[in-house]
Amino acid sequence: MEWVDVVDEQDRVIGVAERARVRRENLRHRASYILVLDDEGRILVQRRTLGKDFCPGMLDACAGGVVTQGEVMEPSARRELAEELGIFDVPLQSFGTFYAEGEGYRVWGGLFSCRYQGPLQLQAEEVSEVHWMSLVEIAERAAEFTPDSLLAISTWQARQLG
Repeated sequence: MEWVDVVDEQDRVIGVAERARVRRENLRHRASYILVLDDEGRILVQRRTLGKDFCPGMLDACAGGVVTQGEVMEPSARRELAEELGIFDVPLQSFGTFYAEGEGYRVWGGLFSCRYQGPLQLQAEEVSEVHWMSLVEIAERAAEFTPDSLLAISTWQARQLG
C-alpha cells in the first residue's frame, strides 16, 4: 500500500491518503517531473502502459511520478528516474514547482531536467516504449501527450529563459 501526502492550494500538507484514494477522489498531491534531454536537446518521451492509473497509453514527456508520504521532491525524482528508466546518479537541474489541474489530476509538480544518453532499462509495468523527440515534434503531437507533461515542458521553457 502506497501512502501519499495530500496538500492544499499552497502546497502545504493537510493529510495523508492511500494512492488509490488520491486518484479516485482527485485529491491534490505532489509529483516529480523530470525532462531527460540528449546532447541535441531532444526529450526522452515515454509511452505509458495501459495499466497506468492516469492517462494509460498516452505519451509522457517526463519521467517521474507521485511523491510518497514524507518524501522530498529531488529524492523522489531520483527514485523515479532509477525505477522507470534505469538512470542513476545524474546531475539534476531544478526548475522549482508548478501547479497543474485538469480532469482527473490536481498536482504540485517538482520540475527537473537532466542530460543523459546512456543505456536505459525500462520499467515494464509503467513504460512500454521510449523515443527521442524534439520540442517541435512534441508540439505537433500534443494531443497524444499527458496534459501535465505538456505543462511541465512549457514551464521548463519559460523558466530556462527567465
